[in-house]
Amino acid sequence: MDEMGLIKKIEAAFAHRQMPAEVVNMEGRYQIDSDVDDALWFQGRDWRGLTRDDWEKRHWGVIFLSPHAFAYYLPSMLILAIRDPQHYPDLAIQSFMMILDRSPGEANWDPPLTDRFLGWSTEEYEAMKDWLLFACENIPGIFYGAAASGPGDGFGRAFDTIDLLQKETESQRMIDEESSGADSK
Repeated sequence: MDEMGLIKKIEAAFAHRQMPAEVVNMEGRYQIDSDVDDALWFQGRDWRGLTRDDWEKRHWGVIFLSPHAFAYYLPSMLILAIRDPQHYPDLAIQSFMMILDRSPGEANWDPPLTDRFLGWSTEEYEAMKDWLLFACENIPGIFYGAAASGPGDGFGRAFDTIDLLQKETESQRMIDEESSGADSK
């Protein structure tokens, strides 16, 4: 898929995402540190207007974005990397890739992963997988992974994780449909 086709696919997949009312879940938070401040900076900003510099200055904020805010702002990072593979928001992308880089399997899933990625639409998963393939092939040194033994290992784990999350989401949707069909009888 060419760059423009991939950008359009990402935009279409995430088009239903609305700007979140809150970008950070403040429940149970007793203190706001600079990383949470980084996430709060995104409040009220349209993802289409964000720049590489915005992400680079606030790269740890990615970790603290609520699941809805994460999904809303993610297309910005992905598209910036496609548009300029030599000058992408690498620290922000590294932050979210750390969430995806795990040995595949539900035993390795935790709230930072499931809260952000489980339940996406099929189109969102497919766009994310296509972006991972694009990034692996076109962005030099973007991600190797903490446990990697060489280039591509982190991407392989991230891709497998997204694929398993998609399968789990589809399985859960089928169960929900079956139970709602049984409830209506």
